[in-house]
Amino acid sequence: MMIDEQPGNEADVTIFVCTNCRDESNADMRPGVALIAALKEATAGKPLAVKPVTCLANCEKSPSAAFNHRSGWSYVFGYLTPENVEDIVTGAMMLAEDERGFLPLRGRPACLRGKGMTARIPPFHHHEDMPS
Repeated sequence: MMIDEQPGNEADVTIFVCTNCRDESNADMRPGVALIAALKEATAGKPLAVKPVTCLANCEKSPSAAFNHRSGWSYVFGYLTPENVEDIVTGAMMLAEDERGFLPLRGRPACLRGKGMTARIPPFHHHEDMPS
């Protein structure tokens, strides 16, 4: 049983993967579906959940995935493939293990930085004061 299927056992990080994007070379192929299958296998026994999402509105960088920390930051990434599974799991575990629920840049796999990173979203409880 996967961690996201266990009642009362909330994952530290949920990895949402877009299932709507299509492969340009094969209009019938949905690369996110293959990515989900590979991620579910790779995250077994880890405090991570993998869930499909119809669209992340990141179509220009498909396939896309989002990391959502249960009490911290969220991140959206693009240009991901099944070859990136190990790096995706590494990044999600870095986020899960960070006390602040923040994905540090130092040590982050290359596919989760630069052109692959689309956005980071603060948690609802986040607060910063404007500089004086």
